[in-house]
Amino acid sequence: MFRRIAAVQTAAVCFFSSLTFSAESAGPGIRALLLVPGGPVIKLHPMSGETVGEAVLVGARGLSESFRPTAREFSLAIPDIKQKSGYRPLGKVSLPEQGKDFIILLEPDKQTFKVHVVDSRESRFGADSVLFFNASDTILGAALGANKVIIKPRVAVFAKPPPRGAKPFYQVTFYQPDNSKARPFTNTRWPHRDTSRCYVFFYRSKTGRLTYQAVDESLVPVAPAE
Repeated sequence: MFRRIAAVQTAAVCFFSSLTFSAESAGPGIRALLLVPGGPVIKLHPMSGETVGEAVLVGARGLSESFRPTAREFSLAIPDIKQKSGYRPLGKVSLPEQGKDFIILLEPDKQTFKVHVVDSRESRFGADSVLFFNASDTILGAALGANKVIIKPRVAVFAKPPPRGAKPFYQVTFYQPDNSKARPFTNTRWPHRDTSRCYVFFYRSKTGRLTYQAVDESLVPVAPAE
């Protein structure tokens, strides 16, 4: 009788251990955003060693679908018949040891990508928050109402808009240095976002002018299809 109970317990432990291992091996959830003005949309494969995952569509106008790499260190690759593996890595991703949900920002660097990792569950990045990413080489400034922030190159900067007043929007101004002064290069109004947050990345156009692109991310869970 006791042997039978022990056998059942052993089987149960093995079963749940296999589930735990499977969940861990699946890796954390990842979504990607391409820091290329306007587009394009490309197919990237998560690649760990010789293991290549299914293609993920990554663009600049919205976050990709969530995918789960098999390790916290992996590459994003494209098919290439000239490579022995059949794939050519474009960027290496190294995730922090802690965390279950990440956003990776892909900044073009000639024929590859510089990868910038952001914790999606960062407490400063909730509804109505903004994540600034400066892909230029110039230190920029931003004023969200009365809230002012400095945006250094290639550092994720989180910011909150001013408290909601009588109007559903607030004034936003972006600044660049000009002869030791701060000169506005954008002055606009943004709505308060009750159920979403915003990614804003700055870059220089082909003419060298500073500009930006903004991408909203809904924080409302999508109901599963029946």
